[in-house]
Amino acid sequence: MAASHMKQTGPDEKPYEPRHSRAEEARGYAERRVKQESRRRRHIAAFIIAAVAVALCVVAAGHGLMKNVGKQPEEQNTTAAEEQTTDETEDTSEDSTGLPNDGRIVMTLAGSADTYVKRGESYIEGGCYAHDATDGQITDKVTASGTVDAQTAGDYTITYTVSDSAGYVATATRTVHVVDEVDGGWDTDGIAVFMYHDVYDPANPPEGATTNQNMISTTSLDEQLQWLNDHSYYYPSWAELAAYIEGKHSLPDRSCALTFDDGTLGFLNLAIPELEKHKIPATSFLICSDADVQEKLSQHASPYVVFQSHSFDMHRAGYTQKGHGGRIFDMSEEDIVADLDRSAQILKTKDAFAYPFGDVSDIAPEAVKDAGFQLAFTTQYGLVQPGDDPMQLKRMRIFGTYGLDSFTGVI
Repeated sequence: MAASHMKQTGPDEKPYEPRHSRAEEARGYAERRVKQESRRRRHIAAFIIAAVAVALCVVAAGHGLMKNVGKQPEEQNTTAAEEQTTDETEDTSEDSTGLPNDGRIVMTLAGSADTYVKRGESYIEGGCYAHDATDGQITDKVTASGTVDAQTAGDYTITYTVSDSAGYVATATRTVHVVDEVDGGWDTDGIAVFMYHDVYDPANPPEGATTNQNMISTTSLDEQLQWLNDHSYYYPSWAELAAYIEGKHSLPDRSCALTFDDGTLGFLNLAIPELEKHKIPATSFLICSDADVQEKLSQHASPYVVFQSHSFDMHRAGYTQKGHGGRIFDMSEEDIVADLDRSAQILKTKDAFAYPFGDVSDIAPEAVKDAGFQLAFTTQYGLVQPGDDPMQLKRMRIFGTYGLDSFTGVI
């Protein structure tokens, strides 16, 4: 917490009196020094008392559940819930223990802000990501507090807090609903993870955009996002999806995840505003060796977009020309781990990875696992099912020429 700067005032001003001797001047100077020193000590004592009081408040506030969510999430299944007084899902603008967040910190909840847990199962902490305008990615500094009793139906609140190096503090909250049933029931046949690439404005389309299957217009994207909202779709965090794959967690039948590969300018400038308009979370898989990667992270931080790894420098052609020609086939397991570690140092997360070009060598899945990633996605078409290999998950590609009927047919 940044300390306040206090201006000390001098002694009260008095009418001018002539100085009669050096002795009197010295005596007056000494008296003033004594008074100033006494005043300084009183200020120091007051500051120490205030600091101790603040510290005691912080300790008391942190007595509940407090965990670091920049690390791999863990399951929670607590037996008591703290009474919460707020269910806001947006960043708060001020905090009593730090400087008010003036917008420099952007916090992004993983998955839906309203999280659903089937009563009797464990609450899966999805986490929260954070970016600071000066410090960059500070996800590893985010903490979570609050409790969820997954045995008792009801609503609970998890609060995420982060502070930057300048002392600014931001918070975001997640509402957790422990329920027996959800609209549409619980999933029984798999979860769709959609794969998009580039986005363009139909009013000013780049050459070939209307026939490029990797490019979707903002008009089509807007229609698809609106349809998902109209049908009350749920967006699980990557941690929830991992637990679903392990057979430990139920997800609503109307669940899906949206991913956009490569971090193109079309996605950054056109898709993010659409996601924000519809308040739908999505993941962008970034190529972390791009010279402008930090600029992308800083200028396009959003409460609805999480940036995950598309590798550091594997998104280029290799020599063996296997698969789709990616260099992952030229790399040893140690090389792959080192590349992914470099990407994680930039993004401050290892929640998900997308194989460049969809290429998966024989040693790649084990290397991705050794690198500490929770999930890894290919370009193979299909739903994510319980029991799948979390290092080789399928996705459902959304072609740029899809109309709304085609999109709804896929989902």
